Amino acid sequence: MKKTEGRTAVRRAAAPLRTMQAGALLAGMIATPVAAADLPRLPVKAPTATPVASWTQFYVGAGAGFDFLAGRSTALLVGGGPGLTFDGLQGADLGLSAFVGADLQVSQKIVLGVFADYDWSRQRTTLSANWPLNAFSASGTMPSLDHGWTVGGRAGFLVAPDILLYGLAGYSEMKVNNWSMTIIPVGGPALVFLDQPAQTLRGYTVGAGAEYRLTSNVSLRGEYRYVALGSGTTVDPINNAVWTNDFSQHLVRIGAAYRFGQFGTVAPAATTTRMATPSWTGFYIGAGIGGDAIAPHLSGTAAGQVDFNGSGLGGADVGGTLMIGYDRQVAPQWVIGAFGLVDAATNGGVRFTATATGTGSISSDLAAVNWSWTAGGRVGYLVAPNTLVYALGGYSGVTLRAISYDLFGVTGTGPTPQYHGATFGGGFERYFTDTISARAEYRGTHLETLTNLTAPGWTNVSAGGTVHTLRAMLSWRMPAP
Repeated sequence: MKKTEGRTAVRRAAAPLRTMQAGALLAGMIATPVAAADLPRLPVKAPTATPVASWTQFYVGAGAGFDFLAGRSTALLVGGGPGLTFDGLQGADLGLSAFVGADLQVSQKIVLGVFADYDWSRQRTTLSANWPLNAFSASGTMPSLDHGWTVGGRAGFLVAPDILLYGLAGYSEMKVNNWSMTIIPVGGPALVFLDQPAQTLRGYTVGAGAEYRLTSNVSLRGEYRYVALGSGTTVDPINNAVWTNDFSQHLVRIGAAYRFGQFGTVAPAATTTRMATPSWTGFYIGAGIGGDAIAPHLSGTAAGQVDFNGSGLGGADVGGTLMIGYDRQVAPQWVIGAFGLVDAATNGGVRFTATATGTGSISSDLAAVNWSWTAGGRVGYLVAPNTLVYALGGYSGVTLRAISYDLFGVTGTGPTPQYHGATFGGGFERYFTDTISARAEYRGTHLETLTNLTAPGWTNVSAGGTVHTLRAMLSWRMPAP
């Protein structure tokens, strides 16, 4: 009995203690979130758009490229008599340009602008022929651009914050050097046979291009323009002949611009995610499109009595490229690589024809690349983690398209040997994603001279030349294993 009463007393004494412990535990559970709520919060950074400089800027720049004059030139003697007509691509040259302009970015994707530019060239295609049996020779130059200017506007779409695709239109005035030909009798003074004065033609310009901004203040561009120059008339004072020319001009240019300051507002980027720094080490494959300008030199004897020589830009084409290569980043800003590529092209069967009333005609296809290959290497400098400026060199094999001709009744098709030569050039490449990049590139290939070629109606034929190539290409870099 006494033991039972003792246990009851102990339980009665412990009950308040347990009650106090449960209360303390409950108070602690309640107090914990309150205390946590009173702790300072860590900052949480919300995703924001990466700011990029607005395209609202003034700029100046310079460039180089190809010019091609096409159309018809007709000469008629005053008072009647024989006439002379030239049809087709009549002259080409390598030219320089300088330009100024201003752009206004009117929305996140749209850029409008105005521009003025000046084009200049001094290169002309030359032809010469020697008639030993008749004891005279002749030399001549084909039409080409002397200089000209264009004012106009452009409208572009930003496919990326620093990549602008645009169209343009404007008004142009071009001074054109026209046909000239001199006859040189053996032992006698030179006689001017044709002397068509230079003339200034005016017309409209349309075109398209792409511009890539390397930094806020430096950009690169590639551009094509078609210039409709219309018809103009000049008088040849030597032969008392009236010349009528109906010309159009094709210009292909690459250039660089310096853009002044950052005028206007800062435009937000189209995405809030930033591309990871791409790896420049690895294999890649790619494809591209562009054009070639061919500057052949040709000599030979036609019909056993005419020694012929020609040099200068004599043809052009539209071509495509397939390539494969490997790059390795050997230092933080240096990349070296090796590549192989194949080019194929066509000029659509463009021909040049000269017709003299009562005498006959001369006609020929224009020089164009059929296909070619190049193996070489490149060395590049990273101006930004995703942008490479590079120089290249290599060895090429080039097969030109077969040339069909009719020289006063001597008809045939020329040979199609493969020429070999050294290739040099350069360009820039920029990554859009971690694995896809775009590049713009120039290559110049100096072809060897092949002798003792054969062609119907010709003997002692030799030929060589230079191929100038411009390409825009996309490549895909294979993920590292």
